[in-house]
Amino acid sequence: MNVLSIGNSFSTNAHKFIPHMAKAAGKELLLCNLFIGGCSLEQHWSNWREEKTAYDYEVYLPFETEMSSAPEVALHEAVEDEEWDIITLQQCSHFSGIPESYSPYLSELAEYCRMVQPKAKIMLHQTWAYENGCQHPGFVSYGKDQQEMYRALTEAYANASMEADINLIIPSGRAWQTARNTIGDKLTVDGFHGNDMGCYLASACFYEMIFGESIYENAFYPEGIDKNTVDILKLCAHTAVEKGIIRK
Repeated sequence: MNVLSIGNSFSTNAHKFIPHMAKAAGKELLLCNLFIGGCSLEQHWSNWREEKTAYDYEVYLPFETEMSSAPEVALHEAVEDEEWDIITLQQCSHFSGIPESYSPYLSELAEYCRMVQPKAKIMLHQTWAYENGCQHPGFVSYGKDQQEMYRALTEAYANASMEADINLIIPSGRAWQTARNTIGDKLTVDGFHGNDMGCYLASACFYEMIFGESIYENAFYPEGIDKNTVDILKLCAHTAVEKGIIRK
């Protein structure tokens, strides 16, 4: 299985534990992330159109759990690099609940990926709302209210996916919100980037969407998180994937 994410630090977070999960399940996975911190869909679109070599290319080789990275890569180079089975796209977190920030950038990027990789499934990675009290300047757009940010991003992602004809959404944001209602608002290191629990949740959502298998059966447990908590996180991720994203 070959998977490429066109993203930013939130896709880096989401990838963190996927290689461990795949290795534990004996699954061959090439996992790559085209990375610029805080990169929006508009910036990805602009970089693609101008063929800018602006990215770090983060790579996990099959059955390896250590990441390597190559600098100065262009978006079109990564999309053309392998025969991808899955390509994921996402909005940067602070624009996630702003509907006009998706158009026309998501649709045009998705169409480009389909043209170059006609066999690949295109998935939209739903990012998560910030922790209450987060000092990220983008939180102001949502009144510094986590529930409002989650409501706005859920609606924006659902509508954008329909506009871009993307039927598969990786519901990390939904899994995070479910977990917050269960174990509390303690999934970040800085109010917005995931700690190991937050990263595990997003990785578990990716794992289920990539392989079409429940995370319940996976034997990997990250160090530093007690088994009972991991089992709760598994439930939150599986429930989010099972329910999917509510569309209008």
